[in-house]
Amino acid sequence: MAASPTTPSERAAGDLARPSETPDEALRARLLDHTLRVLLRDGYRRFSMNAVATSARASKETLYRHFGDKTGLLHAALVRMAVLIDPLLHVGLDSATTREDRLRQLGRNYLHGCYLPEALALQRIAYADGEHGLGPLFAEEITERAIAVVEAEFEALGCDDPRRDAEVYLGMIQGKLHERIMLGAELDDLDGQIERQVDHALVVMAPYLTTLDERRPG
Repeated sequence: MAASPTTPSERAAGDLARPSETPDEALRARLLDHTLRVLLRDGYRRFSMNAVATSARASKETLYRHFGDKTGLLHAALVRMAVLIDPLLHVGLDSATTREDRLRQLGRNYLHGCYLPEALALQRIAYADGEHGLGPLFAEEITERAIAVVEAEFEALGCDDPRRDAEVYLGMIQGKLHERIMLGAELDDLDGQIERQVDHALVVMAPYLTTLDERRPG
């Protein structure tokens, strides 16, 4: 029996597996899953192509053939993580019946995706990277995707500037919690803190959301 995935991203990868995936694509995905696993285990400073090859039981030549070098491997891992996080943003939205419930669920999904261990590891690398372009890539592949999903929600509410509203909402639900987590602070009851962040943001936004209702015809 195959071993169960050991990280959230690997569990998500199992949900996204496609029968039409070629052996080469499957190998690439497996190498990237092991890249994330090694990154979590060793941290960025000790991360190496050697360690990934050993973890994946592959040769370094295979890694170089698929990704070129360490930077290319990390770039590909970041894109892989973005693909795995994207479906998480939509979890539970179909069963949310009110505007507030949809925004609340979307906020929860966003924060839970941000605080996956693999996502945090890649965020820290992206923020620290000033040479290999991981920061801009993170912004394009992960941040922009998340904003686009939330922007569409505010557009459906009839907002004049849904992009701005999406950015404000995401900033509010993150607050200082995001900074503390990024700095490695030990936190109790993260799920509870996420709930409180999202609920408070909706309380603050309530007057604005009410004005949108008042502007609707009929």
